[in-house]
Amino acid sequence: MKKIFIFLFSLLFITPAFCEAIKLKNGLIVNGSIIDRSEYILKVQTSYGVISLNQREVEKIMPDLHRVFLKGGGEYVGTVVDLDDFNLTLNTDSGLVNIDVAQITSMEIYDYEEATKQKKYIENKIEQEAQEKAQEEDKKQKATATTMGTSGLSFDEDLEKVFPSKPEETEETKYIYKTHEDTPEQIKASEEERAAAEALTPVEQEQKKKEEALSFDQNKKRKDGKNYFALNLGVLNTKLKVDVSDLGGPQDFEISGTGVSFGLAYMRKLTNRFWWGAGLGFGMLPKKSTRYDYGAAPGQRDVQISGQEYDLNALFNFYFNPQNPVRVYLTGGASVTSLGIDKSVSDYYEKSTDVWEWSSPITSDTTQTVFGGNIGLGLEWTVQDINIGLETRLKYTTLKKELSNSPKTSVLINLKASWFF
Repeated sequence: MKKIFIFLFSLLFITPAFCEAIKLKNGLIVNGSIIDRSEYILKVQTSYGVISLNQREVEKIMPDLHRVFLKGGGEYVGTVVDLDDFNLTLNTDSGLVNIDVAQITSMEIYDYEEATKQKKYIENKIEQEAQEKAQEEDKKQKATATTMGTSGLSFDEDLEKVFPSKPEETEETKYIYKTHEDTPEQIKASEEERAAAEALTPVEQEQKKKEEALSFDQNKKRKDGKNYFALNLGVLNTKLKVDVSDLGGPQDFEISGTGVSFGLAYMRKLTNRFWWGAGLGFGMLPKKSTRYDYGAAPGQRDVQISGQEYDLNALFNFYFNPQNPVRVYLTGGASVTSLGIDKSVSDYYEKSTDVWEWSSPITSDTTQTVFGGNIGLGLEWTVQDINIGLETRLKYTTLKKELSNSPKTSVLINLKASWFF
């Protein structure tokens, strides 16, 4: 454990160069330490070398994070708060986490999963800067040669070989590196953005920083979250035909209309776009009744039907734009559905001469378990830590027995509240 503690101490305190994560406007994140700063340039020491970033390229500067790997395969990502011989305290998105040092296998700077892109970008940047510096030196030499030629001075190359001059020691040349030339429209937009920022009051500027930090946290949760939990409340539109001839009723008594449904779902991330999991659902079928003449007048028959359905679903979600605050996704899956139908029939009959009354209802319950599937589209919008959504599904169910003459499709519309974690 002592070796592990020395390793962690060395990582955190002996190599303090990596203390910022610089997010560029092109979406790339560069890990490094700012060693020089001017109005136009950030000079950054990275693990691959020193690069210069134009301030126009930078979107925001974020604090450093560490990734801690544990024995058994677990890991945490967060900011180190405290470290001693036995315990490491890490501030994560879920709050403070205390980790036993003996359970840590390794620890590294969190590169926001962009190490490969970072390396390629920085190596290209260093190569371009070296070429630009070489071109700058070449221009200086040509300018010096032109000046000497104009003044009539010249040097013998042999003398230079015999008596080599001592190179002049100068300070490192500082220059501004431009990745591209800004168009007039870009320059105007940048000036308007800067003017708008300067016009804000200190309170408004602080509020804007909080909103930007909140937006970053939300994007990070969506990117790093591997679990998804949802609650939904909606309406189920059905059109069933029930055979109640066993109770003296019609063969195709129709139950159509809209009932209330609710449910929950848990899903696991396979990729940023594809999630899979399971869900439970419960729906109330609309209660229907009819009354018609039966037997001698004024005899009548009253038929009432109600029911419920329970769903166990295997689900998937495929997101078309997973990192946007407003996301559109394709959803679907397979299901096992249990339907319970409650039937009731009663007659209005002549108990005695000119005395009519309703008979006690005759009831019958039908339960059947069937298989089916569903497909639909969803819209999801992040509001702080909660995702609010609207989802429409077309359900297909293989009905049988008393329901065999019914349409096999129904429509489910849900309002959803969900969380990534």
